Formats: sequence, structure tokens, C-alpha cells
Amino acid sequence: MFKNLFDKLSRKEDTPQAANEPGAVPGAARAAPASPAADSPAPVLPHTLGFVTHQPLHDMQLRVVAYEFMVRDAVKRRESSASQWSQFDRLMISTLINMDVFRLLAFRRALVHISTISLGDPALEGFPAERVIFVLNPAMDEPVTADTISKIDAHRAAGRRFAIEPALFGHSVLPPPLQDDLLSRMDMLIMDFAAPADEVLAPFMDQLPGKYPAARWYARNIGSAEEFDVCVKTPGAAKRFALYQGSFLTNFHPVPNAKADASQMRVLEIMRLLRAGAESREIDAQFKLDSVLLFKLLRFINSPMNGLSRKVMTIEESLMLLGRESLFKWLTMLLFTSRKSEDGRSLALLERSLFRARFMEALGQQGGNHKLECEHLFLTGMFSLLDSLMQVELTDALSPLELPPTVIDALLNQHGLFAPYLALAISAEQDNHERMTTLARMLKLDAEDVNRIHLDAMVWAQEILGQNAD
Repeated sequence: MFKNLFDKLSRKEDTPQAANEPGAVPGAARAAPASPAADSPAPVLPHTLGFVTHQPLHDMQLRVVAYEFMVRDAVKRRESSASQWSQFDRLMISTLINMDVFRLLAFRRALVHISTISLGDPALEGFPAERVIFVLNPAMDEPVTADTISKIDAHRAAGRRFAIEPALFGHSVLPPPLQDDLLSRMDMLIMDFAAPADEVLAPFMDQLPGKYPAARWYARNIGSAEEFDVCVKTPGAAKRFALYQGSFLTNFHPVPNAKADASQMRVLEIMRLLRAGAESREIDAQFKLDSVLLFKLLRFINSPMNGLSRKVMTIEESLMLLGRESLFKWLTMLLFTSRKSEDGRSLALLERSLFRARFMEALGQQGGNHKLECEHLFLTGMFSLLDSLMQVELTDALSPLELPPTVIDALLNQHGLFAPYLALAISAEQDNHERMTTLARMLKLDAEDVNRIHLDAMVWAQEILGQNAD
């Protein structure tokens, strides 16, 4: 069905995209983010609003290039009045500013949701225009008017950019005469693959590309590799889509008769030896068979983020300085980076795993868990996507490693001491506010702590990858 919709694009003549090269995010300058209100006192902001969730957004090569931030309960928002929407947006903006979300935006962008009635909020000026795209959501009892368009024009004149999901703007909030006025001002149009194809996708594909050829597209809720392939391999679509989001990256699809990567198998053997208590010379002998693995491991270990008092240069030094549990933790990163030809997918899975690992470890520290439990929480997060990486059943991927029972129970059975931490990390990725609330209460954590740890884990994962980039 999706392929038929996209096939129409290949028969249409594409309009040149000027500065919008395929896969580029609109306005993709790599300038460092401006610090909001750097020269003036920080404003008094309202209390933090609930949990912040983020969706990593990928380019055509599956590299993470942006984040979509949401602080919302979608059902309650749809039932809210315009005044409540305005208050909700203000709290959301304050929450993001209080969290110092700008730390994440040195080389990436943020998509931040606001309602159309908040376009006059001066707080929007605190966001770095070159780093943020505002996603406009309709307020059901406040239709779009000519005044709305004027406010958008004023923001665009100041360099700010906007995106909308056209399907959300029905006639009740967007009178037909204003449809072209609004959509023609959008830098990005959002297409939701979870929407009914006949009601949303087909009209989108039939009408909007020809009318608004300069807009780039964001494909949301891509559920399968097949749907992603349709976006990137259909000629007309591939030139328009800039961002991709969905479970397609982490959904597990076993590959029949897939050949195991030799470097990954060597890493698994090293990890097995480490868990079995092998002497350092046995472990070192495995690294000598692939010197690149040792180079990558030492680069991870010696990263400034780890704050070691001195650099380690050998496996023996690593064992003495770090201990077996910590060395094992860093070896997990090699599973994602040991392939001879690293790809965007592996690195994206590594970043997601690093986020989960650090997030879970820090939650454990916040909750008073002892050091070994926190290290095992880190391992649980790191191994949670191993099946997606290796394209084998998780049971088979984990079997050589002899992991602690608490780790295995959480990964394979979603049960035991570590299971709520993993579930909270996954819920944060899925914008599941109700489940996050329940899990945080179970772990005796408040929203402010979870938000702080969440953002810190994102920054940490991004910096680890940045410092260890080839």
C-alpha cells in the first residue's frame, strides 16, 4: 500500500531544492547554539511540568540528527481549552529551558511542540533559531486566523522555522481559505505512518508535494524496515524526506542464514573469558588477533567523560585500574563498533543503548543502589538492543556471556529487580507518560529527577560518541 502511494512521486517532476539537499534538515548550519538570555538575568519560571520525553530523529543514513521533545499527555491536551493550552505550552517551554536542553544542540536540532495560540509567547525568543524547529499543534477551540499567519511571519523574519502535521488541521481549526497561507510557510510537513492510509497518507501524497515543493518531510512512526525503504528508495520521496522516526530501527527481524561478523564474535569471546575469570594474558591474546579492537576499547576507556586519573595502555592496566565489571561494561560498546564497516544503523543503536545504560545506571544511583547493582543496570541497558544489532534472537546473543541472573531476568523476561528501570527507559523513548508516572512512583523517583537524569544521559551518550568518532 505504501509503495503504491510513493510510486506516484516518481512520476512527478521535482522542483529544485536550492539549499535543501536530500537528507538535510532545513537550515542545516552547524553553528554552535546560542545561550538564551545570556546577558540578562534568568526569568522566574513556573514549576517543571511532568516528564520530558524525546524521540531521536534520523537522516537517510540513520544517523541521529535531531530530537523531538514532548512534555504532554496527548489525550488531556485534546480535551483542553485554549487558555489551558497556553498555560501548558508555557510550562513545557519553561521545563525545557530549566533542563538546559540547549546542551544537546551543538550539532543537532530540536523539534519542539507548541500550540498555535502560543506564537505570541516571548519565551520562544529564548530558543536558538538555528537549532530549533517549532512543531505547531492546533488548539481545537481556537481556529487559525490571519493573525496567526502574521505571527508566523514575524517569527520567520527572525529566522525561526516551523513544521506541522497537515492531517491535524481540519476545517474546524484551519478554514480552507487559510490552508495555503499556513502550509506555504512551513519548512517541514509531517507524515504519520501510523495514520490510516486512505484518510491521511493518500491525500498527503496526492495533493501536498506538488503544492508545497520547497517543504521537506518528516516521516513519523515508521514501523518497519520496508516502510523506511519506501521512503528512501522511491526516487520522488527520497528527495523530499529529511527526517525519519519510529520503531523500525529497533524492531527485531532475524536474518535467515546470516553470517556472524568475525569481529563481533571475537568481542563476545573476550567477554566470555572476562566473565569466566580468565587471566589477563588470555584476554590480551584475543586482542592481539585484532589490534583495531584494542585501539577502540582503549579509546572508549580513556575518554575524558570517564575522568580516569591516567590513561591506560594495555589490557592488564585496564583490569588493574577498572576491575573486571567495569571493563566488561566498556567491552559492550565494541559489539556496536567492531564491524569492519560501521554503518549509521549500528551507531544509532549504540547511541540508544548508551542512553538506556547511562539512564538506568544513574536512576539506580539516585535510588541508592550499591555500585555493583548500578553497573549491572548499565549492562542491562547496553544489551537491551543486542538482538536488533546482531539480528539474532536475544537469548542466542546473550548465551555466551554468562550475565548476572538479574540482568538476564530483566532482558529476557521483563521481570525482577532491574525490569522497572529498563521499562522506564523504554517508556521515555515512547512518550508513554502514564507508564513513566507509574514506574517512577514504583522506583520512588520524582519527575524532576527523572528529567534531569534523562537529559544528562542523552548528553553523555552524545559526547561519548563525539569524542570517539573516527
